[in-house]
Amino acid sequence: MKRLLWWLILMGVFLKAKEYPEIVLEEKNLQPMGLKVIKLDKEIFSKGLPFNAYIDFDSKSSVVQSLSFDASVVAVYKREGEQVKAGDVICEVSSIDLSNLYFELQNNQNKLKIAKDITKKDLELYRAGVIPKREYQTSFLTSEEMGLKVEQLESTFKSFGVDPKNPKGQYGFRIVARDSGLLALAPKNVGEKILAFTSYVRISKSDDLIAQIKLPVGVSKTIKRDSPVYNEGGEKIGKIQSVSVVLDKGSNTILATALLDEGNYHVGEMVEMYIQGSQPKDSVLIPSNALIRNGKDYLVFVKTPKGFKPVVVQVLEERSKIFIVSAQNLHPNDSVAVGSLIGLKGMINNLGEE
Repeated sequence: MKRLLWWLILMGVFLKAKEYPEIVLEEKNLQPMGLKVIKLDKEIFSKGLPFNAYIDFDSKSSVVQSLSFDASVVAVYKREGEQVKAGDVICEVSSIDLSNLYFELQNNQNKLKIAKDITKKDLELYRAGVIPKREYQTSFLTSEEMGLKVEQLESTFKSFGVDPKNPKGQYGFRIVARDSGLLALAPKNVGEKILAFTSYVRISKSDDLIAQIKLPVGVSKTIKRDSPVYNEGGEKIGKIQSVSVVLDKGSNTILATALLDEGNYHVGEMVEMYIQGSQPKDSVLIPSNALIRNGKDYLVFVKTPKGFKPVVVQVLEERSKIFIVSAQNLHPNDSVAVGSLIGLKGMINNLGEE
């Protein structure tokens, strides 16, 4: 039993983090060795992890128009980037299905007109006692049913962007703007094909841009709402607006959306952006040039009155040009050496190893 206890004590000592001797080094020798000293809590900045982002208009302030069948563009009056008002003609399209639907609308409008005339006459006959109430009610219900059918068809045309009261233009069906704003998406050329159930017109009420960013599942846990977003130069250009809770099984990613308030970006382009995720609890940020590997140990050289104290740290996460390490052996107020650490590594190995 005693031998087992001694063995456990010895193993505990062996597994304990290795202690390195202090390096005595004068300030005047730092620059020749390619070293300088920085304070962790004041001079460390991380723009975060790099991600590819797709730029788009903010859909919260946009109106889209689509067709439930294929069509061809036969005239173009407004182009992407122009300001439009509700009712402005954007283009004209041609479609057999749309023509058939318009014929159905006209047919039902004529039937409705006849049904209303019959209902009006039946009402007069009913009040005069010529026909029973049931006969008048039958014609009234028929008229109401036909009115609902016409309303449904007119609503369908409006959803397509076609004014049912003035649907035809010089070449085809007039596609009008359903709202006022910036024309973000529109047909570009005559002869262009519009596919069914595909947005072919988008009107944005503002010029706000968003970045759609696909996050790996493991990383998504550290990205929160309002996390800062930076460009390649480290300038803040926006913040995370939302992080989806649904996994895209095709790419095994989580979609994050950032609202951009700075930068000159164009809808449809792919750019590289950086997200500063949340920092793990009890951790410290250190620059990548403040860390060096010595065998199995990751070392940081903490400034002391006489020189530097090599400290073994546990790396928790690697980001763009920084490491996040456990705060167990390191304090945010510490000052550390950065630069060419190979000289300091050589000094400790000469002191502590054969």
